[in-house]
Amino acid sequence: MQNKSNKPDTLWSSNITVSILCFYFFFILPVTNIFFRTNSWLFKYSDIIYFFAVVLFALYRLNVNALGFPTKHLKQHLVVGIISGGILLISLPLLDFGIDLTGLADHELFANRPKNNILDNLYSLTEYTLVISLIPLIEQIFFTGIIFQSLLKKINPILAIYASGVIYTLAGFKLSLGTFGLGITTSFLFKITGSLYASLLFHMSCATGGVLLENVYPRLTTILGFLF
Repeated sequence: MQNKSNKPDTLWSSNITVSILCFYFFFILPVTNIFFRTNSWLFKYSDIIYFFAVVLFALYRLNVNALGFPTKHLKQHLVVGIISGGILLISLPLLDFGIDLTGLADHELFANRPKNNILDNLYSLTEYTLVISLIPLIEQIFFTGIIFQSLLKKINPILAIYASGVIYTLAGFKLSLGTFGLGITTSFLFKITGSLYASLLFHMSCATGGVLLENVYPRLTTILGFLF
């Protein structure tokens, strides 16, 4: 069945998805790490540029519903995302308060970690906006809306969730428990809701948490460093 724009409401074949991943891992990633190291901007964002190009192609070929943006049960999906992301964000001030409450603030491990001014300059504000909003949107459509959905069509859902986490972790050499956990959680949220709304809100919350850790709660990195 097709929508009014005559775009298909089902995802393209898994062969296309495999080709997209292979091109990224065997061409984009090596080229970035070999030739773009002297260009800090391209080195940092070449993967996002590629993901964005794929997303644009997907939007051209497919219905937005097929990519994970149905309107059915929208409120429930938003609530799931707000709750899951909210729990993560609320945990940061609670952990920071716990450091003071238990007297750990006087320990040398938590010393010499001054807070940064999140609004030091316009560049930082622009970059933080990009990190918190645009990058999670692009990555969620690419990794969850496209890659994970393709995996679901071929393998067991549990294996698909873990495989999606591994792919997301390897995609930018982000070899950390936090990145793997983010990939798994967003895939799981998509599986239980059937949409990207909850996954996107959770990803945006994680990105916001990262900015807060860097600028507002830097001493928490002593406790949460194993995630990065």
